[in-house]
Amino acid sequence: MEDEAPGSDQIVRTLLASGIDVCFANPGTTEMCLVASFDKVKGFKCVLGLHENVVTGAADGYARMTNKAAMTLLHLGVGLTNGMANLHNAKRALSPMINVIGEMATWHIDMDPLLGMDIEGVASAVSGLVKSTKSSSRLVQDVAEAVAHTKSFSTSISRVATLVVPHNVQREPAWYNAEAIERIAATRAVKGALEAESTLFERELAVEEITCGGAGTARFLEESCQAFAAAPGRSKALFLGSLVLRDDGHLAIAARIAAHTGCALLCENAFARVDRGEGRPNITRLPYFPSDAKKELAKYSVVMFVGTRVPVAMFGYTDGISSLVDYKTQRIVEVEHTQDFPGVLQFLEKKLGACAATPEYTVLNRPAIPSGSLTGAKISAVLAALQPEGTILVDESLTSGGQYWDYSAGCPKFSHLTLTGGAIGIGPALSVGCAVACPERQVITFQADGSGMYTVQSLWTQAREQLNVITVICANSKYQILKIENQKQSLPGDGLNGLALTDLGTPKIEWVQLAAGMGVDAVSVSTAEELATHLQAALDKKGPFLIEALC
Repeated sequence: MEDEAPGSDQIVRTLLASGIDVCFANPGTTEMCLVASFDKVKGFKCVLGLHENVVTGAADGYARMTNKAAMTLLHLGVGLTNGMANLHNAKRALSPMINVIGEMATWHIDMDPLLGMDIEGVASAVSGLVKSTKSSSRLVQDVAEAVAHTKSFSTSISRVATLVVPHNVQREPAWYNAEAIERIAATRAVKGALEAESTLFERELAVEEITCGGAGTARFLEESCQAFAAAPGRSKALFLGSLVLRDDGHLAIAARIAAHTGCALLCENAFARVDRGEGRPNITRLPYFPSDAKKELAKYSVVMFVGTRVPVAMFGYTDGISSLVDYKTQRIVEVEHTQDFPGVLQFLEKKLGACAATPEYTVLNRPAIPSGSLTGAKISAVLAALQPEGTILVDESLTSGGQYWDYSAGCPKFSHLTLTGGAIGIGPALSVGCAVACPERQVITFQADGSGMYTVQSLWTQAREQLNVITVICANSKYQILKIENQKQSLPGDGLNGLALTDLGTPKIEWVQLAAGMGVDAVSVSTAEELATHLQAALDKKGPFLIEALC
């Protein structure tokens, strides 16, 4: 059955029918039809961001906490480009997302207007699917296919879908076809079922669709499983990523495997989300610097990667390290190209005989609140001492938060999110999306000062939406990571230009004034005692708050 309405109405209607009802937006002229449609077709929550990198970062945070896509609404290619850094982070986080980009009217594009741009070319750098709808007759189908793409999963393909819709197509009559939407969804479901069927994790092996270390058969997985079982104790590791690091039974399976086999549990350094704390397994986080990471992985003769690709160095230093594993001396098993990573863990548990194992879980063990002048380590300790159960800790602390992982291991249950793609400026924006997704939970942003300035406009959105976000700024007034990089690369960094390009203290960034100017109450502290007092006070009330921690 088909109903006629303007194309913009049908976009909103199709998204709602597909389960998407949140839009993070920074619209312009070519998206005003969609803005109007959000009022005509009821059901969407719309959240305004004052910069597109806030919008895309918020959509990423929403996806990490719900595992479903939000919509972003961006203005032409320039708006998309403004949001690219956090779209890159979302791609690396494997976060589902739908970008809807308004385009010039089809009859106007060839005139090369000032804002004209190759939107599809730009979008392809971060999107697993890009569709440019030239006719209203294709509109509903294109939207449905974009939604379907966000529900697929592979560690090598972005779950971001970008839909480019010309202005006139949004205004022209289009036809809503519920049967077509259901057919596309059913096709995706059947495809997923076939992929799961082909893996047969609950039966004898006949897997043909799983790729493990380049071999496309289940026999390879079984042989790898045998090698994993045969390797002594801590000489093997189960390296986890993406969805299997979230506490919906997957972590318990991993803990039973570890208890039964004696293997280590590892995770990425730049993880999208790990559910941690009391009652969950203790996981070793891969170190950041490549020499340290390679040394950690070298401890294990067999490493099985589930839900993540084999990690590589963030940068190529003069030591020549790119790969962090040694394929000549280690057995590396990489499970990819399957939507059923939880099924992989279930299969491993069964084949390894770990189903009845008694796992070791983390016990409650908070650090004491320190005293005296603040350092990054003391900020980490105060947060771990006071964060409530259920906290969503958005961590872009960078150099200042190096000890937080260890300090927080014994906290009450919480979710820990980090910078996945290396493009700084995600923390404040990610927190917006987390708070919209989980309004009942406390969000704490552990934020470096330099990268916090990239999306400082997020504070305005937090105030407007009255989101429960506490932002703790590690205010050391410098790009400390760059100073560390100078030392690591044995480069001079204390000349006038070196200091000019790494110092943030002249003039000093006045975080309390910035926050107040965007409607967020704030305070500046310089001791651990002051931080603890004001953090507890912020936890005791609703709405956003910012603490500048001078360190």
